[in-house]
Amino acid sequence: MPKSKRDKKVTLSKTQKKGRARKESIVDEVRHCVDTFQALYVFTSDNMRNAALKTVRQKLRESRIFFGRTKLLAAALGKTPSDEYRDGISEAAKLLRGHEAGMLFTNDSHDKIVQTFESSQTEEFARAGTAATDTVVLEEGPLDGFPHNMEPYLRKLGLPTKLNNGVVHLLTSHTVCREGDELDGDQAKLLQLLGIKMSVFKLSLRCRWSDGDLQMLEM
Repeated sequence: MPKSKRDKKVTLSKTQKKGRARKESIVDEVRHCVDTFQALYVFTSDNMRNAALKTVRQKLRESRIFFGRTKLLAAALGKTPSDEYRDGISEAAKLLRGHEAGMLFTNDSHDKIVQTFESSQTEEFARAGTAATDTVVLEEGPLDGFPHNMEPYLRKLGLPTKLNNGVVHLLTSHTVCREGDELDGDQAKLLQLLGIKMSVFKLSLRCRWSDGDLQMLEM
C-alpha cells in the first residue's frame, strides 16, 4: 500500500479566512482525486481559451480537470519527496511550475486521453502580444462585410476609411500587420473582425503518474 501523508500541513499564503478556506478546500479536493482516480496527467497549454477547455471537459466528463493556480496545485501534491502526498508525485508537481498548466485525474484509458487532447487543437484569434504569423494588407476600395455603422470604429482601430453611399471604403491600401511583429490590441481586434486566425489552442501532455510510477510524455 502506498504511504499516506494526509497529516502533512500545506503552507498557504496569508489571506482572509474565506480565501484560506477556499485554498484548503482545493487542496483537499486534489488529494481526494489522487486517492480516487487511477491516473494523474499534468498538461500545459498554448493560447488558452476557456471555451476550448470546456469542450475537453465535456469529452472527459467522468474525469476531473484542474487548471491554473499552479502553485497551490503543486503544494497539494507536495513539492519535494519529503512532503509529497504519494510516492513520486512531487515529480509531477514540478512540471506545473512556470507554465500555463493544469492536471487531469481520470480512469479513462491512456489512448482516449491522448486522442482527446490531440483532437482539441484548434485555430483561434490572436491576442495582443502574439507574434503575427502572416502579413495582412488591405487594398484600397470597399470593405466587404462591414455595415456602415462600423465605419467610425474601424477608423478608431487605425483604418483610413470613409462612407461612400453607405458603403465602408478604404481610402488607401493599409498593412494591418507584418509577419513576425508583435500584435497590439488594435491589430488583434482588426484581425478578429476580418476573420483571420493567427493562434492555435493546444494542450500538451507532460507526464502520467499512477500508483507511484511517473511516465514522461511528449505530444
